[in-house]
Amino acid sequence: MKNTFNNTFKSGLILSTALLTGALAISAAFTQGKAEASMNIASVTISAKRMTEEQKLAFDTAQDGTQTVLISAKRMTADEKMAMDRDEQFERQQVAEKAASRKHVQG
Repeated sequence: MKNTFNNTFKSGLILSTALLTGALAISAAFTQGKAEASMNIASVTISAKRMTEEQKLAFDTAQDGTQTVLISAKRMTADEKMAMDRDEQFERQQVAEKAASRKHVQG
């Protein structure tokens, strides 16, 4: 009787360990796939000069065909990427500080 209990316990333990290992492997695979996918996302910044109403109207009436947008890019080095990330983080911080100061003045 005791021997049967030990065999059942060992079988359950082995099965539980295998299931846990499988669940962790599947979880890790999905997590790694998301991290790799997020690293491949490119961002595009589009900037334009603010136009007056008259300039907008003149621009719209002067265009008689389809409008074309040319996008060009170059591969950046790791240092350039880090510098760009720092600049973006600084800009976000400035926007947040301005929003907080407006809220403080209004509140």
